[in-house]
Amino acid sequence: MQNTGRNSNMDSNMGDDMDNDMNNNINNNANNNVNEQPTQSDDKRLREMYDKLVGYEKTIHEQNQKRIKIGLRCIYIIPLFFLVLLMIVPDSSKLIFLVLWIVSLFAIAVYLIGVEYVDYKLQEKMNEISGRDAQCMSVSPVVQIDDRVQEIAERVEQRFDTMQQSKGEDAEQ
Repeated sequence: MQNTGRNSNMDSNMGDDMDNDMNNNINNNANNNVNEQPTQSDDKRLREMYDKLVGYEKTIHEQNQKRIKIGLRCIYIIPLFFLVLLMIVPDSSKLIFLVLWIVSLFAIAVYLIGVEYVDYKLQEKMNEISGRDAQCMSVSPVVQIDDRVQEIAERVEQRFDTMQQSKGEDAEQ
């Protein structure tokens, strides 16, 4: 038993020596890094890497926009296909197509949510890398719904105005 105590004491001394060596190495590396001044070539290389990263992020964002548009088209077409089949097939197969219709809606919704989440996290990480504050951090959605709603509202107003004008002309005659 006494022998075990000596070995553990020796192990702890060896561990202390290793800790001291690691601390000395860390301090030496820190001192070396403080004395080095970044050169213009380092700044240029870092700027190039940052520009590549930003370009990569923009490319992925554009691809995510295309994926969302495809997913929105699929959410119209695929469930509609199963719904039509549901109406056409005999009674024995209706349950299968009803289940396929529901599953397709959920699968496409999960796909769209996943793409939006990945894009959101990517933009969040890019804002963090670029050093923007959390307050001024703006993460734009993949699909700009406000613009689309505004376009539709303007079209509806134009059609409503033309309908009122045509009614006014009919009333005068």
